[in-house]
Amino acid sequence: MEKKKSKFKPFLLIIVGVIVVLFVIGTLSDDSTSNSDNKTAASGTDASKSKDHEAKYAEAQDLFKNGNYVQANAVVDDAIKAEPKEEYTKLKADIEAKIKKRKTELEANFEIKEDKVENITFISPSSGVTKGLVFYPYIGIKDSNKYMILRVGFQEDASKALFVFTSVKVRAGEQLQELKFNPMNKLNDVDLFGSGMTELVDIDVDKKIEDLISNVIPANDETIVRFEDISNKATDYTLTEKQKKAIADIVEYYNYLD
Repeated sequence: MEKKKSKFKPFLLIIVGVIVVLFVIGTLSDDSTSNSDNKTAASGTDASKSKDHEAKYAEAQDLFKNGNYVQANAVVDDAIKAEPKEEYTKLKADIEAKIKKRKTELEANFEIKEDKVENITFISPSSGVTKGLVFYPYIGIKDSNKYMILRVGFQEDASKALFVFTSVKVRAGEQLQELKFNPMNKLNDVDLFGSGMTELVDIDVDKKIEDLISNVIPANDETIVRFEDISNKATDYTLTEKQKKAIADIVEYYNYLD
């Protein structure tokens, strides 16, 4: 007896074929979407980077115009690292030329001494120690390393009642800062018929003192320096505009040094 052919088998094959076709189409579609998303993301990242270095370039221009040459140089370096555009490198060249010119201008008001034995270069205001308050930083450079020292003290006629100071306090606006030092490091000199009494101490400039001379003093109209002895007797001096400028010039020059 002849068996009837099953109609179910061809129908099943058709269903399987349709499923395979749909799977292939879905896979191709997912790949296309993924590639499109990746391109979009990459395009967005590139656009973000472009805006970032353009913003840094604009910031560097503003800093340069306002005389903040060290900050401008650092910011334009970041822009150049992202993309070395011609206008970026030109701005950097202009900044470096201005820094070089400014250093030359400042050096005209400095006293520069070489200690050939210790191989140290000292840079200080040309005014140096004068009558009255002594308060200025100076720079030391040894083996390409720079540092700052704050020289504090006074020089007065021998006829004026003086004392050996053990404490120095600085009042600038709302901030009062005591300058710590070792009394054994002080220089005392008495010249009865000449300069009179000179008493000085050199203090290493740490972060706190650097902020005082770089930011706090320039931001306030009046800065008072008080010297006290062990019995708390005190003598006050007020920084003059000339002294403030000498401080600012040394700090500015220090920031230009590599």
